[in-house]
Amino acid sequence: MSEATKIDSEHSLSAVPKSERRGFWNLVFTWIGYVFTVTIMSAGGNIANGAANFWQCMAAVYTGYGLLFLLALLVSYISQTTGYSFGLLTRYSFGSVGSRLISFFTMVTLLGWFSINCYLSGSITHILFPVIPQIPASIFFGALYTFTAMKGQKIMNQLGLVATVLVFAVGMIAIILGIRDAGGFTALTSIQHEQTKTFNDLVTLAVGSVVCGVVGWVPDIMRFSKDTKTSLGVMAVGMGLAGPFMLVIGIIGMMVYQQYDIALILQEQGFLAFAFVGLIGNIWSTAQGNVYSSGLNLASIFTKTSREKLILLFGACGILLGTFGLYRYFSSWLSFLATVFPPMGGVVIANYFFVWKQKLPAVEKTNFPSFFILSFVAFAIGIASKYVVHFGLTTINALVISFAAEIIFGSIYLTAQANAIRAEAEKV
Repeated sequence: MSEATKIDSEHSLSAVPKSERRGFWNLVFTWIGYVFTVTIMSAGGNIANGAANFWQCMAAVYTGYGLLFLLALLVSYISQTTGYSFGLLTRYSFGSVGSRLISFFTMVTLLGWFSINCYLSGSITHILFPVIPQIPASIFFGALYTFTAMKGQKIMNQLGLVATVLVFAVGMIAIILGIRDAGGFTALTSIQHEQTKTFNDLVTLAVGSVVCGVVGWVPDIMRFSKDTKTSLGVMAVGMGLAGPFMLVIGIIGMMVYQQYDIALILQEQGFLAFAFVGLIGNIWSTAQGNVYSSGLNLASIFTKTSREKLILLFGACGILLGTFGLYRYFSSWLSFLATVFPPMGGVVIANYFFVWKQKLPAVEKTNFPSFFILSFVAFAIGIASKYVVHFGLTTINALVISFAAEIIFGSIYLTAQANAIRAEAEKV
């Protein structure tokens, strides 16, 4: 195997060939494994902690996840059509150097998620089995997640399947017993709390729970999709069922037990060992996805370094951060993600459909400028909308405004620039 082949063993620098595309069942468990995560349960707990009642929680969940479904569907269509990872797609939106900045930023956010997963693994282990210290457990599990991410999509799919079954079982137990302990479903929905967050804030928490994965990781999975029908099915299951299911666990846990840490909820319910196995499987499937996607983003920046070496570096940094307990700032972290990633997705989507008009020249034949400055301006306008637009929902505003700005800038200059770049590439 040549050095170039080793470096691009997961197609980090090129399109996934049609011969390696996969169907629904080969991809859905990888994506479910990403959204079946303790961190989304925790987001559900944060929503319940600020909402007035169960129904307001559910309204926020499905408003946020409706936006996420639309975003995921469009991003997965682009990656399925082109076969490109998120890191490669950003070259067409932000330029050769600009895409490296976006990829680095995306990698940093995934590093934050991975560090939270490492911390949670150690924390859950210590809570359920106090004799085991938290920090060594965090280090051990972080190394394990890094190792499986190095092995690529095949083993990730297998782990995703196992994790899906385990987490679904753990989640159903937590929900059923939670409803029982509340006095029944009617009693649960009758619980009233003082509302401490606006509906906009609740939706922001729902969006922030997985928006980083929708924008940054969906392309890395769905570039392996064989057709649009497969992409639609995978995203519908993830955004319509799996993600809301995890949020509901955290919502019920907070409303009934005043706990959104699933380990503490299940400990109270008497499922110590089963909770541990299910939750570690849960975190594993998500954490390895963060590492895998970050490896692809780093590979698009450091094109001369193997994906495996980059993954090892990422894993080591994430484990180190995990020992410092970034999880304490979880709610603020979700709000940050919900502010930044929707406008980034808006730019990429508008760029593909309205600037390049779905006709991307091959990435290896294209001479990109260092920056598409106007795309960065559209991105910045979307972020700024949070602070200057005082009506509607923040996350939807950011997505729509950045999307519209990219279309406007495309009509002014970007489309002509793209046409010139495409013409030059076709001569190669």
